Amino acid sequence: MHIRLPKRLLAAALAGALAMTPVSAAFFDTEAHWAAEAIAKWSEEYQIIQGYEDGTFRPDNSITRGAFAGILDRFLKFQVQAPAETFSDTAGTYWESAILKLNAAGIYLGNNGRALPSDTITRQQAVTMIARAFGIDALTVSLPYLDAEQFAEYAQGPVAEMTARGYITDSQDGYFRPQTPITRAEIVSILNNMIQVLVQEPVNYSADVNGTLMINAESGASLSDMTVTGDLILAPGISGPVTLNNVAVQGAIRNFSGVEPTVFQVVPTDPAQPGEIQTPVIPVTPAGPGIQPSEVYTPGITTGETFEYDKRQIPVYADAEPIQLYQGDFMWNDTGDRLIYTGNRFRTRFGIDVSAYQNRASANETIDWEAVAADGVEFAMVRIGLRGYSSGGINADAYYARNIDGAMAAGIETGVYFFAQAITVEEAIEEADFVIELLRDHEINGPVAYDWEMHDSTYRVYGTTPEMATACAVAFCKRIAEAGYTPMIYAGTYVSYVKYDQGAIAPYLSWYPEYKSDSSEKLYPTIRYQMDYWQFTSNCSIAGIGGRVDANIQFIPW
Repeated sequence: MHIRLPKRLLAAALAGALAMTPVSAAFFDTEAHWAAEAIAKWSEEYQIIQGYEDGTFRPDNSITRGAFAGILDRFLKFQVQAPAETFSDTAGTYWESAILKLNAAGIYLGNNGRALPSDTITRQQAVTMIARAFGIDALTVSLPYLDAEQFAEYAQGPVAEMTARGYITDSQDGYFRPQTPITRAEIVSILNNMIQVLVQEPVNYSADVNGTLMINAESGASLSDMTVTGDLILAPGISGPVTLNNVAVQGAIRNFSGVEPTVFQVVPTDPAQPGEIQTPVIPVTPAGPGIQPSEVYTPGITTGETFEYDKRQIPVYADAEPIQLYQGDFMWNDTGDRLIYTGNRFRTRFGIDVSAYQNRASANETIDWEAVAADGVEFAMVRIGLRGYSSGGINADAYYARNIDGAMAAGIETGVYFFAQAITVEEAIEEADFVIELLRDHEINGPVAYDWEMHDSTYRVYGTTPEMATACAVAFCKRIAEAGYTPMIYAGTYVSYVKYDQGAIAPYLSWYPEYKSDSSEKLYPTIRYQMDYWQFTSNCSIAGIGGRVDANIQFIPW
């Protein structure tokens, strides 16, 4: 369900009149435009990008760099301003304050000491600035566009990542047109894809949000009795209190303000309708010391050898199978986004993993699994749920049921994965039981993966000892195996080397992420140990799915 806040700045009479007319009626020139609904939302409802006094919006007009700075400033409400002499060409200009605020935030960098506020802003410049404004790191590096060679180096990572997240949806012909001026409608489209609800006043908001909610009200706001399937973003302009009372955030709480939100415990709610948000579960905090790692697993046997990683000496485990994949074992297919195994030590299968992000990027928020199967996908790993890495609340993926059932019906081997953030054995068991309960009414024939990740200190698992991290993984896998499913552990290089006892987790299937592109010098996984599944890219194109998709190879010994 798409939810919006009431109109903010319009008189009651005008609001009543608009409620009886199509959303596009607000402007004379948007009625048949592809972005009409988004324009009405972000211009009339949220007042972020406004129309003109003559009743037009001029959706296909370009915009200046200064005016674009003004949009981002209205959106995020930056508080700190760079010195007036930062740029040589902003003094006395209309957009001077907005530009200096964005510069102080590291978003508007200028060119050789000039802001060029009257210059038209290009598509690559605008998308790069949006990515900087929202702290979106370029985890994806491969551009999926036919005109990739036309990009400036600074824009490649941000545009690739924004595309992979499904925020760029106006390049269906395969061309991004990086040096073309961005239009007002294209800006609105990106904002609309990124943020579903914007809270601009100190209100108590309590309606479920299918996507990301952002608060930019200076005086703060209160959210209660609701679920947000995407991220919760707190803008830099917030100075008042933010309270979350019985709020389940499936994504991350991304806090750019100086205010620490007050969070009250999430309690169970009534089950949602099929395809909507599932019941959140209260995280368990054990009384006393809880289950200790020594009660869960026996440490693996080491060989006495070590190797260096991240300036640490990492032990070599005797029971962990050495890697058997080498340079020369892989080549790109004709489209350049799927690796093909050319070695002779394994037979392989091609697969993907999906979550709600792929649904939201697809037509009608539905993956066409028959088309996926016809495109050569042999297995799929479906995100079944997650524990918030900030809030710690557990939630189901909003689309797990339809994805499992759709993939199975299409004849695709289907497994599931849970994004874990357990910091105790009890929490890991809770996560496993949550998955088992969700699978009760759905048949799968693939593995159940434990995906425990830690990227930085914002993750609640930051500081978890290797012994506890390993115990959580093993406890999850044991519980899954007891329920009759095949457990698997997803782990990147850092977690594999630093957090996990490879001997203790050796009995379980392994799933390893290491992304490659056409510029990769080493076209093979470089971890020391052999994996069963390799997630080799987040930038694959799959028929039946909008946006980009993670692609995987399964290795099966002969």
